[in-house]
Amino acid sequence: MSHEAKSQAEDGTSSIPPYVADKLNALCIDRRSPAFLHIDETGAVVEEGGDCGKYGFGGLQPDSPVGHQLDYLEGILPLDGDQLFLPLVHVVRDVYADIHLFPGPAGDWVLYLDATPDARRAFQVQQNTNELSLLRRDQTKMLARTQQSHADLLSILNQLEVITAIIDEHGFIEFWSDSGVRLLSVDDTAAKGRRWDEVLPLVDDGKARIDKLIQDPPTTPKRVPVRAQTRHGRQFLLEIDVRNDPREPGKRILYMYDTSEVYDLRQLLQEKASFENIVGKTDQVTHVFQLISDVAKVDATVLIEGETGTGKELVARAIHNTSSRRDMPLIVVNSAGLSDTLIDSQLFGHKKGAFTDASADQEGFFEAAEGGTIFLDEIGDVPMNTQTRILRALEQKEVVRIGDTHSRKVDVRILAATNKDLDTEVKSGNFRLDLLYRLRVARIQLPTLRERIDDIPLLVDVFIDQARAATGNNIEQIDQNAMHMLVNYAWPGNVRELKNAISSAAIHCKGPVIREKDLPPEITGAPEHPTMRRDYQVQSERERILKALETAKGKRGEAAKILGIGRATLYRRMKACMINPSDLPKGANWLSG
Repeated sequence: MSHEAKSQAEDGTSSIPPYVADKLNALCIDRRSPAFLHIDETGAVVEEGGDCGKYGFGGLQPDSPVGHQLDYLEGILPLDGDQLFLPLVHVVRDVYADIHLFPGPAGDWVLYLDATPDARRAFQVQQNTNELSLLRRDQTKMLARTQQSHADLLSILNQLEVITAIIDEHGFIEFWSDSGVRLLSVDDTAAKGRRWDEVLPLVDDGKARIDKLIQDPPTTPKRVPVRAQTRHGRQFLLEIDVRNDPREPGKRILYMYDTSEVYDLRQLLQEKASFENIVGKTDQVTHVFQLISDVAKVDATVLIEGETGTGKELVARAIHNTSSRRDMPLIVVNSAGLSDTLIDSQLFGHKKGAFTDASADQEGFFEAAEGGTIFLDEIGDVPMNTQTRILRALEQKEVVRIGDTHSRKVDVRILAATNKDLDTEVKSGNFRLDLLYRLRVARIQLPTLRERIDDIPLLVDVFIDQARAATGNNIEQIDQNAMHMLVNYAWPGNVRELKNAISSAAIHCKGPVIREKDLPPEITGAPEHPTMRRDYQVQSERERILKALETAKGKRGEAAKILGIGRATLYRRMKACMINPSDLPKGANWLSG
């Protein structure tokens, strides 16, 4: 090919033989085609046209047959027919085109490369096919990894001590974890396809409570405690949490936790820190436990002293329940609640006609307690004439009904309680000294809640359990700020006030945790309990009293206020602890004010 021909081929203006142009026109092809070759009868390239370099035609050797230089033409020339069409030939890297090859009049040939939009689209299809193939390969690998992760997660889930179940919108189980076999003795095949309430062996009102959760799952996690019993008779406790399935809102996911061990451990802890429903682990309370055990072994009269709400009736019941009279009646009498005109009749009975409304003979509380125990609460409020009758019952073991003339023998143990200082009442002429001596054969002084601050968390746990059972609210604990307020409150109503405070908080609590805002206003609005009193909780009673006396510079009245007890109570405890003036720090005076 001449230099001029090459120059013309490079700018796309080479002269095309008329028969070639006619052929191209017949094919409706633009004369400025992407590329074409004019090939002689020997197969050598005579002329190039268009962008031959782009499509792999550039640099062809003129003295070598084109079939030896282009793989897709090898063995094709000479043509057997009129023309040849090769669709979507991969001419060079990333380039596909249609090849048109047709003969000329002198035994020559014309090769035309057609890179039309159809060809380019075909290439794009091929490229997309390749990319899709790569994508499918990646998806296959990802699917394999996902399946492995699913298997790993399922293995972990099945190893957890949590039963997991997925139910459809009609309550039928679609998924059941292997934990169900270990905890409920129900395997996957026995559970899937059945309704949840047919599979879960819940007793009492458990199914109704869980059904309510399923119908309207809470927005925040809420574990509902229920009881269950397997077909083998094993009983245990479950806590069940119901959630919406995030994939399909109509479905539910049930998480079931076996809390039997936690419950058993909690019960064991409470049993070790309680005695006959009296809860506490501080030295003051364990001392009370010991006193109860001691007086229960004998049949002596016992005087129980303590502020309102300290648990005097609980102590009386504990004494009766651990005594030899436990199988006989315990009659509890609130002396302060009896009217002065009827108290004698109610305690000792009356004969028909003894007074206006006495229409029949009536036995009193003492006779009703025959063989058992009578507990006279608030004995300090009993009128003087009634005190005389009680003294006779103590000394003579007999009572006389109102309006009767003969006495009746009674075998009754008397327990009495008061929140008053009976020594002061005797000096004021409000209480008989001889009755006090007879009542105080044995005595138990109950500590205030202020003196046993370390018992507050334990008491709170017990009261939360009781409130949860009473209200049905799933209350589990109390937060740190609320507990701080409870510990630093003065508790004038003692344990009874604490119980009422937790009951009130349980009603107002909107979640599983009692918070400061749930507590009664008299607690949240009260000034903080003196911090010095917190220092006393780890000390013995003797150390606490000495510390208070030192702070009060020997003024026993001030020391009693610091300790939160009455002055007479302080004097008795100082005597019991054998505290003398010589025990005070140097510089402190022994003063009563």
